[in-house]
Amino acid sequence: MYFCPLKSIPMKKTLILLALFASLIALWLGIGGFPVVLHHSDNTVFPAVQADETVVNPLKDIDVNDAKAFVILSSDDWSERPEGMPARCVLVCTDAEVLQQLKDNFSIEISGGDIATLESELWVYSHDTLVLMTNIDINPNHVGSQNERTGWAESVNKEQLCHIFTQFKPYRLPILQLR
Repeated sequence: MYFCPLKSIPMKKTLILLALFASLIALWLGIGGFPVVLHHSDNTVFPAVQADETVVNPLKDIDVNDAKAFVILSSDDWSERPEGMPARCVLVCTDAEVLQQLKDNFSIEISGGDIATLESELWVYSHDTLVLMTNIDINPNHVGSQNERTGWAESVNKEQLCHIFTQFKPYRLPILQLR
C-alpha cells in the first residue's frame, strides 16, 4: 500500500508530476523567467526640478546604504540592451557601491521634448520609500529618461550608466511587487 494525496492518481504518476513541476521551476529560475511585475503606482515619482535647471540628478540626495533599484525592460528594449547587461527583463541592485555609482552618474540633460513612448522603467527605493520611478531607455547609443516633469532627458554619462546597469543582477523570483 502507498500514500497518495489524491487517491485516484497512483504514487508513480504523482512523483512524475512533482518531478516535472520541480524541473520546470528550476529551469525557469535558472534560465531567466519573466516575473509578473505588479505596479502599485500610476504616476511617476521624480524629485522637483527648478524651471531654470537643464542638467539634473534626481538621485543626488538619496542614501544608498539602504537602497535598491529595479530596471524593468520592455521586450523591445530587452533586445537592444547594452553588451554585458544580463539577459533578463527585470534586474535588481542592492549593492551600495554600485548604487553609489548610479547616484554619482545619473545626471540627465533636459531637452524639453518628448520621444516615442518609453515602456521600460527604473524604480529606486531608499529606506523602503520610492524615491524615483521613471521611464527609461537603455541602449548602446544613449541612456535617457522620460517622465511628466522633465519630458525627454538624456544622460550626460551614457557610457558609465551602461556599465553600471551591467552590474545589476537578474531578479529570479516569479513575482515582483512594486509599490
